[in-house]
Amino acid sequence: MFGGDTDWRQGDLITCDAAIALRLAQTGYAKCRVVVISHDCDLCHEAETFVEVIIAEQVVTEPKPDPNLSYAKNPRRLHLVLKQRNSGSLVLDLRQTGRRQVSKADFLEFAIKDSSVALPPDAKRVLKQWLAARYGRPAFPNAFEHRLRKKVGRRTVEQQIAKIIAPDARHLVGLFFDLGEQRGEEIASGKPYAMSISVVYDAIEGGPGARQAAERVALQIRQQFENAYGKADVADEIALDACEAVADTHMTLADLRRVDQWRLEYISLRDDDVGDYLPVGETPV
Repeated sequence: MFGGDTDWRQGDLITCDAAIALRLAQTGYAKCRVVVISHDCDLCHEAETFVEVIIAEQVVTEPKPDPNLSYAKNPRRLHLVLKQRNSGSLVLDLRQTGRRQVSKADFLEFAIKDSSVALPPDAKRVLKQWLAARYGRPAFPNAFEHRLRKKVGRRTVEQQIAKIIAPDARHLVGLFFDLGEQRGEEIASGKPYAMSISVVYDAIEGGPGARQAAERVALQIRQQFENAYGKADVADEIALDACEAVADTHMTLADLRRVDQWRLEYISLRDDDVGDYLPVGETPV
């Protein structure tokens, strides 16, 4: 079995030949990529009899990941960026449905680490959040979600949110909804949900451009809510008290305990290339 000194880690890549030997890929398929996703501690723990891996759907040919599939924004799909030892990046399209289990006995016999690539620490944090997001994403009250699916013209409000966000997705970490004490309540018709929205942007990597993008998104979302529900003082479905751009460096633990990240479920059910824009789970990367 694995010992405490094993050099296997979460995020390591298995060579294509090893993946074929483990029956995770078909013979002759030279582009298979399989990533180890078991936690580092589970790899060497004697109570764990399997190693969990995920088979990449494909290698992304574009040099950069799709911004809608980065930062764990989509709970079902992730563009994971690995660094190649020589130069450049390897972008893998992962899907939650690609998870598999391999017995540790078989893994020890056949698995060979692909040393030509490595997963950077930031990308490993993204992978961890994405794996956790499948089970940890928040559930909002049914009445609240029903009101967000109100149609205004040809699209629902949440579809309009997706359209607003898409052009600036690369700058944004997530959208956070604060429902206050109504967070878990099913409110009857005629009484509004009072909420505020934080459009969180990547302050370190994005700089001033990210702040401007988040401010633009926040303004458009506010306008959309007022168009759909009216201003906060007269709204009887959803009263948007505030919608502001917030730097990720200013989000505190207290903030994260109070708010929830929003996911666009109508998109996730289609499982198309747009995907759930917003990150899910309790904490951002």
